[in-house]
Amino acid sequence: MAVFMAAAVHATAYIHGEARRHLLRFWLFFIATALSMIAVVYSSGKLSFLLAWEAMGLSSAGLVAFESKEKSVKKATWIYLLACHAGACAFMLAGVLLSRPEAYFAAFACAFVASALKIGFPPFHSWLPEAHPASPAPASAIMSASMIPLGFLPLIKYFGSCGFSDIPFAPWLFLVFGAVGAVGGILFALPQANIKRLLAFSSVENMGVVAMGIGLSALFLNRKVGGEAHLLCFAAAMAHILNHAFLKGSLFLAAGSVLRQTGTLDQDRLGGLLRRMPFTGSIFAINAFALSGLPPFNAFIGELALYIGAFLAIKSGDSVLVAAGFLVALALSITGALAVPSYIKAIGSIFLGEPRSLSAQEAVETPKRMWLSMLFLTLLSIAMIPGSVIFIHSMTGGFATQILMTAAILGLVFVFISASLIFIRRFVCKRGASKPRMPVWDCGYDAPTPRMAYTATAFTQPLADFFIFYLKSRRHVMPFKLSPASPTDAAIAVETDDLALTALWRPLFTKIARLCQRAHLLQNGSLHLYILVGLVALILLLIFALVS
Repeated sequence: MAVFMAAAVHATAYIHGEARRHLLRFWLFFIATALSMIAVVYSSGKLSFLLAWEAMGLSSAGLVAFESKEKSVKKATWIYLLACHAGACAFMLAGVLLSRPEAYFAAFACAFVASALKIGFPPFHSWLPEAHPASPAPASAIMSASMIPLGFLPLIKYFGSCGFSDIPFAPWLFLVFGAVGAVGGILFALPQANIKRLLAFSSVENMGVVAMGIGLSALFLNRKVGGEAHLLCFAAAMAHILNHAFLKGSLFLAAGSVLRQTGTLDQDRLGGLLRRMPFTGSIFAINAFALSGLPPFNAFIGELALYIGAFLAIKSGDSVLVAAGFLVALALSITGALAVPSYIKAIGSIFLGEPRSLSAQEAVETPKRMWLSMLFLTLLSIAMIPGSVIFIHSMTGGFATQILMTAAILGLVFVFISASLIFIRRFVCKRGASKPRMPVWDCGYDAPTPRMAYTATAFTQPLADFFIFYLKSRRHVMPFKLSPASPTDAAIAVETDDLALTALWRPLFTKIARLCQRAHLLQNGSLHLYILVGLVALILLLIFALVS
C-alpha cells in the first residue's frame, strides 16, 4: 500500500495537464489495478483467485496503453496482453488438472509457466522491457514493486506445502530459472540507454534473486539438512521482495520525473541534472546504490542473508546442497559485480557532467509532491536497514541475526565516518588560495562540446563488448561529414534487443502466422469445399471412435 500511496501522489503531478477524459481513464485503471492486486492476495478459492488474477492483468494493461497514440505503446500493450492471457489460460488448465491426482505434476508445470510470465523468468520476461517504457511512471512503479512479486504467490500457496515436497524437481526449477534471470537480467540491463528499460531488466534480476532464495529454502527443507537454514533463505527472499518494492518504486518514479522535465528517457541525451534537479538526483542516487547491493543499504542485508544460506549449503557436505550453494553464490556474485556499473552508469550519465541536449539544459526540479513521494519510499527503504534484520530475526528465531546485525552496524559506521570526513573537509578545514581555472585537455579539438564526454553507452561498452556473444548488440557508426576538428555530426548508436524476443518468440510467432495463413486457404468461400472438409472430419472421427 505504501507504493500505491506514493505512486498516486506522484501521479497527480505526473499526468497534470492531460485532458479530463484521460485523467478519468488513468485513475479508473489505477484504482482497479490496486483493488485487483488486493483481491489476488486475499482470495481464498481457486475461481476467485483466477478472476482476480485476470482482472489485475486487464486493468494494468489499461495503464500500459495510457498513451495509446504512439506505435511503440500499442506494440507494448499487445505483447503485455498476450502474456497476461497466456498466464490466465495456463492457470485455468492448472486448476482443471489439480482435480486429478495423477496430473499433479502437469498442474504444477502449467502454474509455473503462468507465474513465470508474471514474474519475468527468462524467456517469459519479454513483456517487461516493452511495457515499462511505454506505461506512465506511477504505473511502472506499482507493476514492478507490487505486481511482479505476486507471481510467486500461487506457487507457494497451492504447491509450496512442506517445501514442494510433492514435486522433487521444483526447488531446482526455482534455482535454475532464478540464476539465469538474475545474471541475464542485469547483463541485459548493462547496455540499455533507456532508463526504464534498464530498470525493467533490473526487475528480472531481482526476481531471480528472490527465486533463488525460495529454491534454496525448499531444497534445505527437502534434504532435512541445515537446521533453520531453510527459514533463513526464505526470509532473505521475502526481505528482498520488500526492499525491491521500496527501491524500485522510488527509482521508477524518479525516471518519470526525469521524463516529465526533459521529455526523454535516453541517458545519452541527458546529463547535468543533479544541479538542476537536486532532490530527484539525490534520491535516485541513494536508491540506485542501495539496489546495487552495496552496504549498508537494505538490499545488501537481504542478499547477505542469502549468501549465508548458500555458504551453509556448501558447508553441509550434501552433494545436492553443495551444487545448489555454489550456483547461488556464483549467480549472486556475478549479479552484484554487474549491477554496480549498471547503476553508476545511470547516475553519471543522467545527473553528472554537462547537459548533452537542450531539454536537459533547461530542466528544472519537479513539483514538491513528486519528489516528496519518492522521498517517502526512500525513507522506508532506509528504515528497512534495521527492518530487514528484525524481519529475518522474527522469521528465523534469531538464526544468523548476529552476522546481519554486525554487517549493518559496520556499514553504518563506514557511512558515518565518510560523511564526517566530507563535512570536515567542506566546512572546517581552512581553504588555501584559490587556484586558477584552466581549460581541460581537449584532445586536439578546437571546439569541445558536452557530446565528447562519456555517454551511458560508452561507459559500459567495454563490459558489453566482453559479453557480445550473448548480448548480440548491433553498432551503427555515423562517420564525419564535415571537418574532423569539429565532430558535431559523428555518432555511434548501439542497439541491444531482448534475446528472448528476437531469438525465440518472434520467430515462433512468425512460423505460427505462416501456418495460419496456409490454413486460411481453406476459407475460400466455396460451400462445396466446406461440406467436403466436414464430411472428411466426420469420417475420421467415426474411425477413431471405432478403433478406440
